[in-house]
This record gives sequence, C-alpha cells and structure tokens, in this order.
Amino acid sequence: MINMKSKSMIRGFFIILTLAFILPVQGQEDPKEILTRAVDQMMTDHMELSMDIEITDEKGRVKEKGYDILMAKFGDVELTRMVMQKPKRAKGVTVVITNFPDKIGEIEVYTPANGKVRKMQATPENMERVGSNMTLSGYTSQDLNALDYALAKQQEVNGINCYTLLVNDHDDQTGMKAEFLVEESTYHIVQIRFFDEQGNNTNITSLSDYQAISGVKGKIQPMRIEVKDFEENTQTKMQIQQVSHRPDLKEEDFVLLGTSN
Repeated sequence: MINMKSKSMIRGFFIILTLAFILPVQGQEDPKEILTRAVDQMMTDHMELSMDIEITDEKGRVKEKGYDILMAKFGDVELTRMVMQKPKRAKGVTVVITNFPDKIGEIEVYTPANGKVRKMQATPENMERVGSNMTLSGYTSQDLNALDYALAKQQEVNGINCYTLLVNDHDDQTGMKAEFLVEESTYHIVQIRFFDEQGNNTNITSLSDYQAISGVKGKIQPMRIEVKDFEENTQTKMQIQQVSHRPDLKEEDFVLLGTSN
C-alpha cells in the first residue's frame, strides 16, 4: 500500500533544527501567506480522479495499483471513496473513509467477492493497511491556523527557485513537522520534507506536472507525486490520469451497499 508516515496525508511535520539559517520575516513575504496561497490553489473538495500507483519496497519488488477516487466535504465531515481497479484480483474492492473534525474517523471496506462491508477506526495503522493514507489531501486539509511558521533560506529544487517554509504544529510536538519548498513564481508546492521529533528526515514528497482543473477557475492538481519513505525504505510513484470537478456529489455517493461484518 502507499507508505506515508504523514497524513492520517500527510502526517507529521518539521522540527526547526537551528535558528541560524532562518531569515527574519520582517520586510519579506510572510511564510503563512505563502503556504496559504499555495494550498488555496489545490483542489481537494468535490472532485473525481483516477490514479495509477507504483510501489517499490525495501527489496526492490514492484507492485502496481490503480484507483478511481471521489473526494468531498459536507459541513465539517470529509469523505473519500476509493474503488480499486488494479490489480485485477482486487478490482471492485471499495474503501470509504469518513473524517470528523473532533473524533477518530471511520473506514469501511466493501469486498465484492462476499458482498460484505467491514468497519474499523481510521487510525494511521488501519489507513496504512487499506492503502488509504493518500498524500493528495493531507497537506491541504491541515488547519493552517494551528501551525507555526518560519521562512528559511531560499533553495533551488530541480532548477526551480523555491521559498523554504519551516512548519510545525503549534500545540502538538508529535504532530505536523515539515519543510515546504514552494516555487517563487507560481506558488506551486514542489516538495515537502517530513521530519521526526529528533530532526531526522523521514520522508520526501515531490509534486510536479501541475495542470489546471477544467471548470474551476484558479484550481490546479499535481499530476505526478513521488514519495520516498526513508523509514520503510520504500518509494511510491503516483500518476494522476484524470481529474475533474464534481459539484454534483452527494453524501449518498459515499454509502456502501453490503452486509456488515
């Protein structure tokens, strides 16, 4: 499945290692405004996409998966529906994740072979198990007001000049800690580097091939996402095949029909 020690997206962010490299914010662009502008471009609500995934494990073995995905938010409740298309033996397996703002979410898994629906809590471990810890929404669903920000020395990533934003959870020392590299000219998120409490780089997520979403002014989607997980020694490549705005989505589109286990 998709190995991401970040969510449950993009779970865990950056410890500021030293103040020596942090540039004074006064007189420069505000780091919170930079990240807010970058995140506001992303499409995370009422959308449909198809994704192919290639996962290389610590032994070099490669697995391929494919999903059709719906995402929507109704009030404070976030819903995701993932229908597996690859591999063939798992086609039709459907996962619905319900996330609540103030309590642990719920995972439902429908298996067409027996018509059963299994329910479990949306813990990080369970999200990992069902392959639903998607990177697509984790970095954009975080409450930006709950984070602390610092602006560090600008960096170049693959020839792209980037702002360096140091971000960590204000109230939770075990929460979000990361370094965001945001392209200066477009405010595209180019890379996210995740760190543990000791300052070790645990994960690098790279986003590229941004494309505009038809029918929604000013919204974009990275069509290519690559994840290097240094804790699990795995690499995940995600290719978005198509993405579209779905303003017609309703809560019933996320209801699984089957017999509960």
